Amino acid sequence: MATLLHNITNTTTKELLALGDNVSAIKSIVVVNVDSSNASFVDIYLFDKSNNASYYLTKGTKIHKGATLVLNANDGVVFDNSINGYSLRAQASVSVDVIITRW
Repeated sequence: MATLLHNITNTTTKELLALGDNVSAIKSIVVVNVDSSNASFVDIYLFDKSNNASYYLTKGTKIHKGATLVLNANDGVVFDNSINGYSLRAQASVSVDVIITRW
């Protein structure tokens, strides 16, 4: 089952939704900077394993400490998350929480 709540605490790429999680009907992705003193630079992207290609929803977006970034269907978060589709990944420069809301 897909995990819809994530804590990203280092700069390692985090897989938010794996291939085959079948969470394609996403209402929103909320990214909250929880670092106490620094802005975070965040990448959220779709990853196509078959072509080893990344498709960015946001890249290097600055989220000030205590601030929130919200992506919704108008920002392209509706995608094929089946075993033949895409995974959803994120990377951040400092600690952030990511909340994925489904329809």
